Amino acid sequence: MVINNKDVTNFKDAFSRLADGLIDQAPIKVGSFWEFVRDVWSVGYDNPEYFKAWHVGLICEDVEEAIQEGLNYVAVLPRFHFKSTVLGHAFSIWRLLQSTRDQSVLYLSYSDGMAKYHIQEINKAVNRNPIIKGWMKNRSPKADYSFRYHVGTNKPVEIMHGGLFSFKRGMHVNGALIADDILRDPENPLNIGQVTKVEEHFLTESMFIPLKGVPVIVLGTPMLPGDILTKLQDDERFKSRVLPALDPVPNRRVLMPELYNEKWLLMQQKARPKSFASEFMLIPHFSTEAYFNEEEIIECEDATLRNASAVLPYETNNQIYAGFDVGKKRHPSHLVIFEQVGDKLIQIHQSFLEGWSYSDQIEYLNNVVKNFKLTKGYIDNTRGELEDRGLNRAWLPLTFSQKSKMTMAQIFEQFVHDKRVKFLQDERQTQQILSVNNELKAPDTPLGHGDAFFSIAMALQAAQESQGLYTLLGNATEWVDAVSPNMNAESEPEVTEIINTKDQGVNDFKRDDRGLPLFDFSRRINEDLDEKDRPNPDCDVYECQPYFWVPERKLCLYCGHRRQEVLP
Repeated sequence: MVINNKDVTNFKDAFSRLADGLIDQAPIKVGSFWEFVRDVWSVGYDNPEYFKAWHVGLICEDVEEAIQEGLNYVAVLPRFHFKSTVLGHAFSIWRLLQSTRDQSVLYLSYSDGMAKYHIQEINKAVNRNPIIKGWMKNRSPKADYSFRYHVGTNKPVEIMHGGLFSFKRGMHVNGALIADDILRDPENPLNIGQVTKVEEHFLTESMFIPLKGVPVIVLGTPMLPGDILTKLQDDERFKSRVLPALDPVPNRRVLMPELYNEKWLLMQQKARPKSFASEFMLIPHFSTEAYFNEEEIIECEDATLRNASAVLPYETNNQIYAGFDVGKKRHPSHLVIFEQVGDKLIQIHQSFLEGWSYSDQIEYLNNVVKNFKLTKGYIDNTRGELEDRGLNRAWLPLTFSQKSKMTMAQIFEQFVHDKRVKFLQDERQTQQILSVNNELKAPDTPLGHGDAFFSIAMALQAAQESQGLYTLLGNATEWVDAVSPNMNAESEPEVTEIINTKDQGVNDFKRDDRGLPLFDFSRRINEDLDEKDRPNPDCDVYECQPYFWVPERKLCLYCGHRRQEVLP
């Protein structure tokens, strides 16, 4: 508590002013929101030291800065980390104490019952706080779900409550709108339709309840991919903060060690992985809509595998494949490396590169080529961030389209289904895989954007292409069987007369281990080869190779495309 500071009113000073009859002559000066929470609000709790936690100060400063900048605020925090206590309860009282006139705050939750609960908790907090009780007088002491007070002796203030869909349209507040857990229905599980309904109602109705310039504070824990908490993080009207319980920011392992240490959190994670991911790591639980279910991914994990260093030489004579998903500014890039051991791909490395410059990423990837003797790797080149920066040619660019993503996903799925891939045991990687839905889309999360799914998919595609395992693609086995009854899953299509060799210069082309020209239309391997040289010129997949083409069926095994004529 700061004593004798004209900007902060303490308990002793408050009663002195009451005695002089001065308290209703001017607004009570409670200091900054952080000072108020730390020095005043905490007094009414058994463990006031918790309010000195790092993240409490951070969100207090955040929300005050947002107000000063004319912005609203959205905070996504784990369960039981004081988000409602601080940003809902304490913030409401701080706003009312600061007011120079009558003022009202609206407390919204998914249901009116939940909103009433918060009003009860605010009343309890005020009643057990001697400092605040000296500043405020209850106008409705017998009401269970009412918060109507006088600040000083004559300034009426109020906190109203309501359910998201039940609060009366046309009413307005001049203090603040608190939207606390508007996604959580305590009685019924939320579904996609309800998420959409919540979003639409909040943006078209609730956002217009506060008068112009009055802040909207949204807080909660995400429930489903793409919910309102995620959407508001990209809304220019909002300042946002997302803080998972583990690794909330670089160089900080635990969000609130004062209450939950790392050992306890890891125990909870092991015991309840799904709920822990949602409740503490802020990653919505994905089930029926996820491309993979959790069980099949976990079955492919191997706890004995160790993450090899990417900056030290890796000794092996086996083939090495890699995938690199390039992150946007707010998302990390992700690197995976696999070693071919027998008929299985074993993951030997994964890393999230957060906040790395593109030049540093290039240097890192080039060292990977050298240290692992990389056989083949793909990078996401959709936006071209790493083009013309000196990237080693062992890394091939791959432009994401719906078709290319689906191809990668099918390859990924087949490897998982056949149990021919082993993953490092890493919770973040697992959750990023599970975040991708059947439409191959992933929501924004504090830990990424489905990055691991696509980096792994690219690595598996690189391996498959290098090994010529074409029958793994979708229904390719059925296609091949239809071509020839003598061709089985282990055999390959005949390729001797697929290439149009009328160009005499074809003998000068670089070839693969089958003696076929290497088709790389980035012009890095065979500069003279062009799209017209494809066995299937109508195919728009640049990785197209001659041996994908089954001339008897006019069929491309890679993309399933059929053309009208067969090359001579």
